[in-house]
Amino acid sequence: MPEQLDLFDQPESPSPSSPETSNSEPETETHTVWVGFDRELTDQAADWLRRFGFDKQADQVSVSWNKRMRSSAGRAKYQSAEIELNPRLQILPEEQRAEEINRTFLHELAHLLAFFRNPRRKIQAHGVEWQQACADLGIPGESRCHDLEFPVRRQKKKFAYSCPSCGESIQRVRRIRRPVACHPCCKKHNRGRFHKKYQLREETLS
Repeated sequence: MPEQLDLFDQPESPSPSSPETSNSEPETETHTVWVGFDRELTDQAADWLRRFGFDKQADQVSVSWNKRMRSSAGRAKYQSAEIELNPRLQILPEEQRAEEINRTFLHELAHLLAFFRNPRRKIQAHGVEWQQACADLGIPGESRCHDLEFPVRRQKKKFAYSCPSCGESIQRVRRIRRPVACHPCCKKHNRGRFHKKYQLREETLS
């Protein structure tokens, strides 16, 4: 049985020009979703694959909800016959939720079907083979990208690196663990080669 996960959505702050809400704090909404292995969708995927004669792959296929997914609606892993879906599909408005889950599921299943049909040659991810698989699965004319408004994960920058020569600075989430120099300065003054004179200095951000 999949586990439950609480997703937190932060609405936009109210406009300061609104007298009714100018002093209020935006509230955080909580939505409970399922994550992990999905038996029902896995059985559906297996049934589809058997219809097209891929019994072996049907026994291997699995569908799960990946809590680490942010902006992507779904993902297909060919070698392991896995489909991963974004749990945020479960909190879409009720009138579109079931349709979007099914469409995304079939979209990713089409990737697997196209790959299984062409195991010995390289095919484009959204090429004619995938388009044909979509048509066979009942979603002809499927778009290669979704237009759902999933939030993009933004991590706080923890480190800043500045050039002692020109003063240019960059911010990073993770620490740079090897000596790095300012590329423009090295290119301008040292023929593009590393020089300690232009090595970036690290600063920890609060």
